[in-house]
Amino acid sequence: PERQQLWQQSLAETETSPEEIFQLAHQHRYSCDRIAQLSRLAEHYSSLQNQPGPTLSDIRAAAWSGEGTGLDALAQPISYPVTDEALVLPKALQQDLATLLHRCRHRDTLTDGLGSSTTARYTPGVKALFVGNSGTGKTLAASWIATQLGTPLYRVDLAAIISKYIGETEKNLAELLMRAERSEVILLFAEADSLFAKRTDVQQANDRFANTQTNYLLQRIESYDGITLLTSNSRQRFDDAFTRRLDLIIEFSQPRAAERRALWQSHLGTHHTLSPQQINQLATTADLCGGHIRNAVLSAAVFARVHQRPIHFNDIVQGVYAEYRKLGHQAPASLQANL
Repeated sequence: PERQQLWQQSLAETETSPEEIFQLAHQHRYSCDRIAQLSRLAEHYSSLQNQPGPTLSDIRAAAWSGEGTGLDALAQPISYPVTDEALVLPKALQQDLATLLHRCRHRDTLTDGLGSSTTARYTPGVKALFVGNSGTGKTLAASWIATQLGTPLYRVDLAAIISKYIGETEKNLAELLMRAERSEVILLFAEADSLFAKRTDVQQANDRFANTQTNYLLQRIESYDGITLLTSNSRQRFDDAFTRRLDLIIEFSQPRAAERRALWQSHLGTHHTLSPQQINQLATTADLCGGHIRNAVLSAAVFARVHQRPIHFNDIVQGVYAEYRKLGHQAPASLQANL
């Protein structure tokens, strides 16, 4: 209710409808100074487009611009939207992501009507871990969550956070989380196990300081008020106390043949000459993740642009072989005849 009143005061002289103001207040946990700041930015955007006043899209564009967040030195924005069509995942994984999305949307009122033991230490922050091999769609799924929520996504720069000096890592993380809470953004910790690693037995002074740092990170991330998404190749690298603090752990598995076929179709689009049989052959013989399929399609697009024609099957095969070479694996022999 307080956020709704602040939005009404800030947008009193605009054409923003009461329904849009209600939506802003209930879907985004902006602070009072951030609401005033976004209102001014949205009015500026609308004036540049010769509109009578800011709309809901102007306000969201102002939020996604990253102006006034102060996060540039510690994190980089991931500003591209990801639609439902671009997210090709197994049905079970889609259900897990939908559950996470609902948890994020209802985090303000989640404990309404629940018992005192549940509400005693509840914070509205949401913490989820995406686990899976490289290229299985973890970052893409994080962008999809941000797109659905209409909330900016920032990838944390671990090089700017982690410091060799005692106490600096904790200081940098505290600064990052404080600014992120104030600006209402989603934080993405890629390869998060490097920051939230397991604590070790104290055998020398460095181990004691490392454990102290991990203890602080665990406590601070638990009290964080916003949405945190972490990615890693293995959940075994995390401290057990940290996995308990997570709301969800979502496994991203290798795509199966039917899913690989959908991935090939989604990446190829329409500017190609591949037959359904050739796409089936790629899906069944080339055991690649979505990230590698994307690279293969982009490599094939280079060959097609050079010759000013649509993508041919042999272009794709060359891209597939290039991906297998990068992985250090032997490419399927059944595709070799097309080179």
